[in-house]
Amino acid sequence: MTLLQIQSEHDLLAEALGDTPETAIPAHLLRCGLADAYAGRAAPPYDGVVVRSRTLLHEPWCFGSDPAAVWELLRPLNAWGRERMSPNVTADLAIPLAGLMERETGVRVQHYEDVYHTLTGAVGAFAVPEVRLLDFGDIGLLFAYRYSLPGMGFATLNDLLASGLAAGAVVEGRLVAVAYTNALTAGYGDMGVATDEAWRGRGFASAAASIVARRLQEQGRTPVWSAGEGNAASLRVAEKLGFTEVSRRVYLNTYA
Repeated sequence: MTLLQIQSEHDLLAEALGDTPETAIPAHLLRCGLADAYAGRAAPPYDGVVVRSRTLLHEPWCFGSDPAAVWELLRPLNAWGRERMSPNVTADLAIPLAGLMERETGVRVQHYEDVYHTLTGAVGAFAVPEVRLLDFGDIGLLFAYRYSLPGMGFATLNDLLASGLAAGAVVEGRLVAVAYTNALTAGYGDMGVATDEAWRGRGFASAAASIVARRLQEQGRTPVWSAGEGNAASLRVAEKLGFTEVSRRVYLNTYA
């Protein structure tokens, strides 16, 4: 196993992954120095690759054509059977890789699909008075809300506002819902949303996401929306905005 340690190696791997909806987040993290990367060799062609976010260690992205090569990279990264792990893999890797994991560790692997959507048409308009684009004047609001932003793909909130996008619903002087960019590549912008439970069902997430999606399109990027197959609320928002499914990856969930 080779740990790719220098930025030029990360940039080379990001380029090799390509610019697709499925690779937007890991490629972004690699280029921003926010992930660790493991490969069978230090340069292309790679028979197996694992990209592990430094803030989401239990959900590494896996790529490659050889399940055995990918498993060789994954095996040392977890105390299998004693810690939670959910590798995110390509659909063609899911069944053979899960089989290797189960045979060698004795853990049960559950398959959970990660559904990818893109928005190539006009963004659905959902204007809500409380919702607006956020800027540096809102850094305090975002800071107070930061624990509700899962998997944010920027090192700091300042970086998010400087390089990415965020829109939110401000009610009584506080942020109660937000849409934001998880990742940016040349062609794509991956989006995330979060809404306080008490404020759901008011259209805040749809309105905020429509602002972010429209700005991404103005930049020449295609908005990307990914959600687990069981996340009905997120999938409904994506459909309302006009996103359409383009592909699926698979989480191989193991639980202690």
